[in-house]
Amino acid sequence: MKLSFAEGRANASERGEDVQSFSSSQRILPAWPLYSLLYGYPLIWVLGLGQFAPTILAFIMILYMVAKKDIRIFPTQWLWLVLAIWCVVCTVSLRGGSDIMAWGIRFLVIFNAGVFGLYYFNARESISSRSIIGGLVALWYTVVILGWFAIFFSDFRVTTPMSFLIPGGMLQNPLVKDYVLPPLAEVQMPWGAPEPYLRPAAPFPYANSWGLAFAFLTPVVISAMTASKRFWTKFALGISIVAGMVPAIQTSNRGMFISLTISIVYVIIRQILNGNLKIAAYALGTTVLVAVGLQLSGAVEKILGRQEYSDSTGTRSLLYEHTWQAVQKSPLVGYGTARPDYEVGISMGTQGYLWALMFCFGLIGLGLFLAFMLSSIISTASITSSAGYWLHSVPVAAACIFVIYSFDTMQMASMMLCLAMLMRSSVYREGL
Repeated sequence: MKLSFAEGRANASERGEDVQSFSSSQRILPAWPLYSLLYGYPLIWVLGLGQFAPTILAFIMILYMVAKKDIRIFPTQWLWLVLAIWCVVCTVSLRGGSDIMAWGIRFLVIFNAGVFGLYYFNARESISSRSIIGGLVALWYTVVILGWFAIFFSDFRVTTPMSFLIPGGMLQNPLVKDYVLPPLAEVQMPWGAPEPYLRPAAPFPYANSWGLAFAFLTPVVISAMTASKRFWTKFALGISIVAGMVPAIQTSNRGMFISLTISIVYVIIRQILNGNLKIAAYALGTTVLVAVGLQLSGAVEKILGRQEYSDSTGTRSLLYEHTWQAVQKSPLVGYGTARPDYEVGISMGTQGYLWALMFCFGLIGLGLFLAFMLSSIISTASITSSAGYWLHSVPVAAACIFVIYSFDTMQMASMMLCLAMLMRSSVYREGL
C-alpha cells in the first residue's frame, strides 16, 4: 500500500491535472463496510456486537486499502496517525491484564475512527458524500427510535446472541453486561429525588452517550434537510427532528443542548459573515421559537431539576482537580487507562475526553488531538454552502464539548466522517 498526501485544489490546478481522474488499474474500495457500520447499526446493536463490529469492519477496510495501489492521506490525518502510535507508546504505564483491556477500548475508539475517515476519503469511486450523510441520518433515526422505545420500556434489556457466548464471569462486569445485554434506558435514582430518572441510552450503554450522538448527528440531519430539493424530504426530516426532541429532553442532558447550541450559533455566524442574512434570520428565529417552546413545555425545568438531586458539577470539579494533580506526576505518557479516585468515587480519566486523553495518554496525547482538531477545522473552513456549514459545526462543537463529554466509537466515528467529507470536498471540489 502506497501512502501519499492528497493535494489541494491549487497545486493540482497549477499542474493542469484533473484531481478527479483515476487510474484504471487501481482497485475500487467497496462501499459495504462503511454502509454496514451506519445503515446496519441496529442489527449490530441487537446482536450485541457494538464493541466488536466496528473494529472488525475497520480491519476489513484496512485489507481493502492494502490491496488498493494508492492511498491518499489528507495532511491533517497524519496527526491522527501519530496520536494512535503515541497511544501504543503509552502502554508502558499499564499494570496488568485489566489495564490492557481498558486501554484497548480507549485505543480502538481512536484507531477505528481514523480508519473510517481514511477509507471514506479514498473511496470516491464508490461512496459519495450524499450516501454517507444518508448513513449518518440512518444512525440518527436508530438513536431517536430507540430513544422512544426507552421512554415506554425503560426497564427492558435486550438478550443478544453475544450474551450466550461471553463467559458468565465477564457478565458480572457492569460495562460488559451493558454491551451484550444492553438496556434501553439508564435508570438513575439520585438521593432525595421523588422518582427515578428514566434516561434513554440505547443503542449505547449510557444516557450521556445517547446525548452526544444526538448532538453530533442532528446537525447532519439538518444538513441533509438543507441540501434536499424535495419538499416532502425536508418536511419529513423536520418532523423527525421535532419528534427526536422528546427522548432528547427525557435524557435531561445539559451537555447535549450546549453542543447543539454551539452548532446553531456557529452556523448563524457563518451565514451572517457570508452575507446570507435572510437564512441567518430564519435560523435565529427558529431557534428562538424552539427555546421558547422548551421553556413553556417545562423541558428546561425538567433538565435543571435533576441537578437539584445530583451534585455532578461539584463532583466533576473535584475529580478534575485530582486528575490534573496525577497528570503532573506522569505528564508525557500518562497512565494508559483510567485509575480510581477513592475520595471522589469516580475514576480519573473519565467525565470528559479532554481528561481521558490527558490522564491516559499524557499531555502529548492531548496536544496531538487538539492539533488535529484545530488544523482540520481551519483547513476545511473554506466551505460556503449551508449544508456544509452544518457538517462543519460538528467538529467545531466537538472541539468545545470534549471538555465534559467522553467520546465512544460511534460518536467519534460520526465526527470523523463529517471531517472526512469536508476534507474530501475541499481537495476534490465535491460541492460542500
